[in-house]
This record gives sequence, structure tokens and C-alpha cells, in this order.
Amino acid sequence: MNCRFSDYVKNILSEKQWLIEEDKLEENRLLSRESIFSLSNGYMGVRGSFEEGCRVSLPTTFINGIFDKSETFMRELVNLPSGISIRFNIEKQRLTIDDQKVLYHKRVLDLKKAILVRCVYLKDKDDRITRLEFIRFLSRASIHCGLDRIIITPVNHSSILEMENMIDGGVVNFADAPRFKVKHFKVTRNESLTRKDGLYLECKTRDDGLSVGCATRIINEDLNNRQFNCFGEISSEFKDLKITKGKTYVIDKYFVYYTQKDIAKNKLKKACLEELDKLNKRGFDKELERHIKVYENKWKQADISIVNDDELNKAIRFNIFHLMSTGKEFDNRVNIGSKLLSGEEYGGHAFWDTEMFMLPFFTYEFPDVARNLEEYRHGLLNAARLNAKKTGYKGARYPWESADEGSEQCPDWTIYPDGHAEPCFVAKYEQHVTSAVAYGVVNYVSTTNDLEYLKNQGLEILVETARFWASRLEYNRKFDRYEINDVTGPDEWHEPVNNNLYTNYLARYNLKLVLDLLENYRKNDRSTYNRLCKKIHLERSEYVAWKEYIEKIYLPKDENSKLLEQFEGYFKLKDVVIEEYDENDWPIKPKALIGIDRETTQIIKQADVVMLMFILQEEFDLETTVENYHYYEARTLHGSSLSPSIYAIMGLRVNDDSKAYRYLSRAANLDLKDLQGNGREGLHGANMGGVWQTVVFGFGGVSNIDGTLHINPKLPDKWKELKFRINFQNRCLEITINKKISVRRIKGKKINIFVKGRKRAI
Repeated sequence: MNCRFSDYVKNILSEKQWLIEEDKLEENRLLSRESIFSLSNGYMGVRGSFEEGCRVSLPTTFINGIFDKSETFMRELVNLPSGISIRFNIEKQRLTIDDQKVLYHKRVLDLKKAILVRCVYLKDKDDRITRLEFIRFLSRASIHCGLDRIIITPVNHSSILEMENMIDGGVVNFADAPRFKVKHFKVTRNESLTRKDGLYLECKTRDDGLSVGCATRIINEDLNNRQFNCFGEISSEFKDLKITKGKTYVIDKYFVYYTQKDIAKNKLKKACLEELDKLNKRGFDKELERHIKVYENKWKQADISIVNDDELNKAIRFNIFHLMSTGKEFDNRVNIGSKLLSGEEYGGHAFWDTEMFMLPFFTYEFPDVARNLEEYRHGLLNAARLNAKKTGYKGARYPWESADEGSEQCPDWTIYPDGHAEPCFVAKYEQHVTSAVAYGVVNYVSTTNDLEYLKNQGLEILVETARFWASRLEYNRKFDRYEINDVTGPDEWHEPVNNNLYTNYLARYNLKLVLDLLENYRKNDRSTYNRLCKKIHLERSEYVAWKEYIEKIYLPKDENSKLLEQFEGYFKLKDVVIEEYDENDWPIKPKALIGIDRETTQIIKQADVVMLMFILQEEFDLETTVENYHYYEARTLHGSSLSPSIYAIMGLRVNDDSKAYRYLSRAANLDLKDLQGNGREGLHGANMGGVWQTVVFGFGGVSNIDGTLHINPKLPDKWKELKFRINFQNRCLEITINKKISVRRIKGKKINIFVKGRKRAI
């Protein structure tokens, strides 16, 4: 028997370079693959779990911005009732991989078209063989809608197929972790959608009482014997179908979500029904066509094309796909969680990951999404002010983990598998997120030239974050300097420390930037200056005093070399270096660490000083950059996914080109190969942003220096050509790098840029 996709499914799929393929079932990888094969359309996200279910699975359906706390220690994205669920039986034998023998399995994520396709041949105990094919997508053209086409072929039998269309309201968060398992909603309505067909289930979150409606409908005219059932929190619709050997049957399932954030509570069901009726009229194929058209336009902007490195190019596209699928261009009330919408880890919270790793991608590719991310931070500015006040400081202190209402969501305790708890000080000490928010404002405005945002929102963020740092500084009379003590930098394995270099530099950057900006507005835009000063009760004497802080803030370094000290006392720790790498080119924990606490050594979790040199490159000469890159690279275990991409970019800056390529390969394949072994928890969004930055800023050589675009590429020998597009100050530019460097203006007015140091008018 030749097991394969049907011709219909094969003809839907894109060219092979756009396909992420799984050719066999491996139980130990099912959960990480659910993350890889997750789908999102900005509004909602669904993990790549099977419609018919299986034993090893963590199915989740998230709507971005729907959070709840209940018994947990933080507000987290609510795992909402599942609209994809459907069951098939033949003579009481369920068609699942758990209940039948799997003769063939293939799953494909089509990056170009944003569809998930699966084919499985199942053989039951009576030797009946059935082929099931699934085509799933979350419509980017109709964001409230998800669609599934199920194609059923009885290979060697004629039978009666019994089907249960379902909305599963029995789902919980952290289903496989009894210690953390929680249900964040109560089902309030469970009923037939209409008298004739369909299901409707409504729930409300337990803390805020925010209602969410889900409706689903099955499309197939030959289905018979409809029967609606309400099984507690599960809404079920039974139908059956006589199937004939060798004949193919198509069943379309549509599912729709609306929330009280979208529409009034009493209109939820009506909105769902109207959306389903529109889908009915268009049909699956027409909606798929509309969906693909949206992605065609997105890929036209965001694609990165590399000639002569196909597998790496595919991995890079995989990272771009998940980033641009999650970004929301129509809502400034939500951010992007560190796991995107692909898993429950970190509760869907936003970190500094957004500004430092993901925001640059959106700023250069989809500025409308970037604007929403910036407006999100301004919308929660009052919460950041309250957070500063609660901790005894002035201005605005942004939380380490942010959900929907801006309070600190990082838990105070870490609970371990054996149940014991230890204090968690991350929220207390990792204060550099505040300067990350400020840095994000500046880079967004500089790249987009969105001066309206700067004037009306961004400037207020910058001043209030600078106020926080001014109040956070401590004067050391003995050394006549200002310090920031008891903090944790990006390297979380040394907690807390005094005068983390990264934190101190970024605080100084924040203060200096605001001082210059305010003086510029005072001289050139007095109305904006006066309005801001009145709103936030700012006197000129307050910020002029910051000049002394800027001049005297302590920046630790080795007095006898160019080495920068990660924090005060770092060089006194036990010096341990990395000497071995595993089969995935990942550093192996040095034997010298066995039996000792890593915080007593110079081994670090992730880029810290090197991250600083990446962000504020103009502060450091090449000799300093080279010496520090090599020193810290030999001591970084990359315990965070945020680290490899930074070392890739910095490797190029110091001419360590071979290692830079290796780091890019690690970063691009981090999720695809589950290099950190935690893929089951969800994808690594910050790493994905870092991959894009590595290609565009690193190998592509794109940089924004004082508001002017520079291009100074450095391609690996293997690459014959690199091609991508960026948006810069209201222009769209297409950059092609091979033996020459070609820059083509797609839209916008002429602009002067620098290519390898030479000025060009484009």
C-alpha cells in the first residue's frame, strides 16, 4: 500500500523550501512539536495538537490579552475552550494514534501559506485502514475565525463513520503539572448554535468576569442523525455518515471566538453566528485564498532570501513566520509574550525581550505593529509609576513581567518539582527592563521618524524612566561617585550584585538622552515642553541636576587592560572557561563547576557585557570590543535563548566570522531542534527576533547611526546572495547583496544612505 497525501493536499502545499516537515511520530517529541506546529493570527493562537486528540498532548487556545489569576501566583493567558476538537469512531473504535496502529504519519507546516497539514493512516483491530488528512489555518483575513478541513478516505472498508463535533470547555492551564494546574474560567452557556446545527459555548474568566464566546459548525451535506449533547463543560454534536471503500469525504469545521473586549457581552453569540454565516457563504477554499493573500503581502515585506544555504534559510523563515504571525497590528492593549502564543510558560508575559529582541523586527518590517507595542507601554505608564512608588522610588519602573494591566507578574517564589519553595528575587533586582523600555522608544522613533508618538507618548515614558534611575542612584561619598547596588543584569546567575555594568550604562544612557531631549524641546517646541512639564510636574532644576549623575555614575573596568568588569567584584571570582561543545555545537558545562556554586565563578548565563557592547556600540572602540568579546565568549554557557544571536552579531563585529555563522545556526535551529530541551513549553520569541537581527544587522550590515541608514555587509563565503526588505523612515527599501550591493526604493521619498561608508541617494 502506498501511503501518502492525497493529490488535493499535495497541490495545496508550497515549494519544499517553505515546508517544515515531520515524517514520523516520536512520543518523546510530541509536545515540543506541538510548539513548532502552533499557529497564530495575532488575535488567537492554537498549539499544534491533534484535532482528534492523543494521550501525550498539551492543547491550548489563547486569545491575546485574555488573562486571569485565580489560585495561581500571577495573571496568565487563559487556556480557553478548544474549538478544534473533533472525534471519529468506526464501530466504537476511535480513530486516534493511541487506539489504532499508525501505518503512516506526516505533518507539514507551510510557512508561506500559514497552514498546518497532516496525514495519518490508521489500522484498527479488524484490519480496517482509514486515511485522515487535516488542513488547519487561523484566518489572517478574518481574525476571529479558524478553519479545519478533514478529508477521510476508507482505504479497504465500507462503514458507518460516527463523528462528534465538540467545543471542549474542560481544558485547564498546565494540564500535565498537578501542582500548578488551574482552571481560569467558568462555563456559563452550553447550547446548540441554532436548531439545525452548530455549537455555542460561552465562559467567563474567574477574576474579571470577562466573557468569551466560541461557536463551531460542521459543513457536509451528507452527515445524518444530528444530536446535540451538553456534557457538563463539553458541548457536543453527534452526526454520522455512510462511507464507501476508496471514496473520499470532505468535512469542514469552522470555529469562531469573540470576547467581551471585542463586543458587548449580550452580543457575543450573535457575533459568532454572523461570522460563521459569512464563512459559510465564502466557503473553505475562498477563505483560504483570502488568508494566503494576506501572507503573500507579509512575506513580500519580511522574507529573507539566501542563495546557497537552503536549510538555514528555511530555519530563518521559520523564525520570521512565528514572529509575524503573532504581532498584532490592530490592538495596542497587548504585547508579545516571550513564548508568543505557543505555550503556557511565563504566562504570556512581556519582558525586556520585546524591546531588545522582537521590537526591531517589527519596527523595520511592520511599523504598525511596532507602534502598537510602543503604545502598550505608554498605556501602562501609570502602573509603572505605581510600581516605582511601591518600591520607594520616583518616576516609572516597568515590571520585569507584564500582562494586561501593568503590575508586576513575576512571582515572589520559585516552586520546585519536589514542592519546596525558594524566594524569587528576579522582579526585585532585574531593573534593567526599565531602560529597555526607554531604549525601545528611542529606536522606534529613530527608525520610523514617528515624531508624533515621541511628542505625545514616548517623551513622557523617557522622562519618567529617567526619573526612576535618578532616584535609584546612590551617592558614594568615599569615592565621589554614583552607584546602583543590589541589582541583577542580563546574566541571572549572579544575583544580586553591585554596579552591574550593563545596568549602569543603560541608566546613564536613559538620563543623558532625556536631558538632551528636554533641552531641545524647551528651545524648539516650547508648547510641547510646557504641556509635559505641567502634566508630570517637572521642573527644569530637577533634570538639570542629572548632569552630575551622568558624569559620576560608576562604570567598573579593569584598570590594567581594556576589559570591562561585568559587575563590581566579578574579576575576583574563580576563573572558569568553557572548553568543550556537544554535537549541536552547544557549550558543555565545565568539569570545574562540579560541586561548586556557579555564582562563585566567572561562568555566566548569557550575554551581559557583550549585550551592552551590542546595544551601545558607539561607546566602545574596536580594541575594547574585541578584547571583551573573546573574554566573555569563553565564559558564557548560553543558558538563555537570548544569548546566541547577540554573540553572532558581535562575532561579526570583531571578525570572528566562522563562530558568528555557528551562532546563527544554533539560534535559527534552537526551536526546530529543541536545542535547550524545553521546546514543550513553547517557542522562544526573543531568540526569533535575535535571528532576524543577526541576519539583517549582522550579516546584512544594516545599522541606524544618528538617524541615518548605513549598510556594511559581511556575508559568509557560502552565501552567494542575501536579499531582504526593510522600512526606514517611511521608505521601503529592498537590499540585495551579492558581489555588489543593490538598494532599491520600493516606496517613499528619496533618501540619503551610506553603503560601505559611501553616500548614496536612493
